[in-house]
Amino acid sequence: QVLDRALALRRASAQGQAELQRVVEQLRNGETVAARRPAPPPTSGGDAFDLLGQEMARAQEASVAAVVQASQLFSRAGNEQKVEVFVNLARRLQSLVHREIQILDELEHEVEDPDLLKGLFHVDHLATRIRRHAENLAVLGGAVSRRQWSNPVTMTEVLRSAIAEVEQYPRVKLVPPMDGTLRGHAVADVIHLLAELVENATVFSAPHTQVLLRVQQVTAGLALEVEDRGLGMPDHEQKRMNALLSDPDQVNVAHLLQDGRIGLFVVSALARRHGIAVRLQSNIYGGTQAVLVLPQSLLGADPDAPPSPDAVPVPPPGAVHRP
Repeated sequence: QVLDRALALRRASAQGQAELQRVVEQLRNGETVAARRPAPPPTSGGDAFDLLGQEMARAQEASVAAVVQASQLFSRAGNEQKVEVFVNLARRLQSLVHREIQILDELEHEVEDPDLLKGLFHVDHLATRIRRHAENLAVLGGAVSRRQWSNPVTMTEVLRSAIAEVEQYPRVKLVPPMDGTLRGHAVADVIHLLAELVENATVFSAPHTQVLLRVQQVTAGLALEVEDRGLGMPDHEQKRMNALLSDPDQVNVAHLLQDGRIGLFVVSALARRHGIAVRLQSNIYGGTQAVLVLPQSLLGADPDAPPSPDAVPVPPPGAVHRP
């Protein structure tokens, strides 16, 4: 019965994705899309599967409605209004996806079947990545993350949380030691910008290679290194990307959106918000190394945490702690 219900949720998700794609194609072709009725609020009672099904339906309806609304506003709005549309759309998607992730967490604690649990972890991982992309839109509009931590968080947990937001997370390895802690107000943004850098490293390197993360105490604070074994980056492109990382204001956001290359802009915007220095450089292997330095002002008191003796494989996304 549990497997049947999980399969029904999967079919509903696929149907929702197909419907959203149809709406997007209609808008691209200049066709009129009928107004959407809001999904009914969640009903009381029912188990976690019922709640997840209701939230998925609401997320689907909200996604279609938001796309239609954004299309209508973009046709008559100025640049500032367009940015506001992005932020509002991102906020709505963030809230919906965050609720889905919470329900998935509850399901993961209730389900004992290993195959079904593996499937839930996969859906959880996908929802986490969707949330990060929604946050990218919010960052483009200058909005602050709604995910907040009140206490310092160990760098081990920060790094693991960042890796859990990356599609090819099994390829990423943490190289001990991973000492240090991060103050709560900066945790969400540092996780986000690290996830963008790690995502880039996995995308631009061969799938059989590893991406390594290191942490090192330096005079200016705490240095984090993201190193891949890819083909590297031409000098002129590396200079251009480093210029972007040092000054995001010089970049035309509209052009980045058209090219689908907003990751480093997001990194730059988040880094500047907290006074974090970020730079790309070539490594001895011919790949690329991203180095960021967290200033002393972001580092907090070190809570008790057991040391890690060897290179640490990353756990499944469902095992990562959330605020």
